[in-house]
Amino acid sequence: MSKAYGESRDLYAGKMIHGKTMRIGFVCCTVVANSLMSMYSKCGERKECLKLFDEMPLRNVSSWNNAHLGCCLIDMYSRSNRVDIGRRVFDEMKNRNVHSWTALINGYMLNGKVEEALCLLRHMQVGDGLEPNSVSLLSVLPAGRSLAGSSFGRQIHGYAIRKQLNYDVSLGNALLDMYLKCGSLSYARRIFDDVSFPRDAISWSSMISGYGLHGKGEEAISLYYKMLRQGSKPDMITIVGILSACGRSGLVNEGLHLYYAAVYEYGLEPTVEICAYFVKKMPIEPSPSVWGALVSAYTMHGNSEMQDLAYRSLAHLEPENPSNYISLSNVLSSSMRWHEVAAIRTMMKERGLQKTPGCSWISLNNGTHSFYAADKVHPSTEPIYEMLQGLILVMREASDSLSIDDVMCVH
Repeated sequence: MSKAYGESRDLYAGKMIHGKTMRIGFVCCTVVANSLMSMYSKCGERKECLKLFDEMPLRNVSSWNNAHLGCCLIDMYSRSNRVDIGRRVFDEMKNRNVHSWTALINGYMLNGKVEEALCLLRHMQVGDGLEPNSVSLLSVLPAGRSLAGSSFGRQIHGYAIRKQLNYDVSLGNALLDMYLKCGSLSYARRIFDDVSFPRDAISWSSMISGYGLHGKGEEAISLYYKMLRQGSKPDMITIVGILSACGRSGLVNEGLHLYYAAVYEYGLEPTVEICAYFVKKMPIEPSPSVWGALVSAYTMHGNSEMQDLAYRSLAHLEPENPSNYISLSNVLSSSMRWHEVAAIRTMMKERGLQKTPGCSWISLNNGTHSFYAADKVHPSTEPIYEMLQGLILVMREASDSLSIDDVMCVH
């Protein structure tokens, strides 16, 4: 009965069976408990599945090694920041497949353990002789952005081509997004233009937003019109992307035209994100995304007065976000309003707010080195700071001896 309700996704009836087994004592039977776990898993009740697993007095191979349920437990523990327990579940499995490996790799990625995830990917191939599938590659692809550049991402891309996994639209979109965020517009466009790549709405929106992110508004508009000519209708994400591209490139009239076309020709309702570009006429209360968009525009055009207003609004809407206070403090400092700067710093101290320091990565000799602002933990701190001091002196001398035209030529 438990298996039947699991297959039909009838959670209510499945819980009745669970209650009945508890009343008559059958829940202590390992086979029955395994069946109930499978039922909860198929009904999407992972917490109930985990609770039952933890309460089992005896577990057999099926308890640990059910291909679907092993994966669910690993994923559940990983999403609860308990990837170490997920690893224990994985280690207890006698027969592992690509799905269980992928679940564990994804768990490490979710918990920010990038290097451990990559080690697992290698071990899956070398140790167990299993080849990653498209989901495995999707799991580790974010490492292409965090490990100082897209060289790792290109390796994943090359592997996908060799194994003919590049036809998968989700993997293709993820590769597209990775290249765009790493600044490799040419690689992204190569994927996008590949005739074998089954483009969807996400592909178009990503490419349009990518052009906008790099200040190529005209290219973004051209691609947007190409999308329309091919019969694809824009959605909210596409419109936000094209309006953002117009805003970054100063194409105000074009942005207005596209906005009104989206509303009146395609019947799209204005959302908070779209109205971020028209905040003065907004029919709804501005959200943090609205003020964030305005901050970018005011910074680009050097309007410190409006920057001040936008940051104060952000601080009001997100009182627990330290970045807003730091940014407001910087704007006030540039105007030499020191009393207000002191008040902002005091407010942050009283609320216990502290901004996470900026971090950079660099890959060198098969290793990844992380550096935080004012970091002195790295083992090579002394020579690094000596080198920086030397570079600062060189730059100061260069700025004294070179004209602005010379500097631009060198650049």
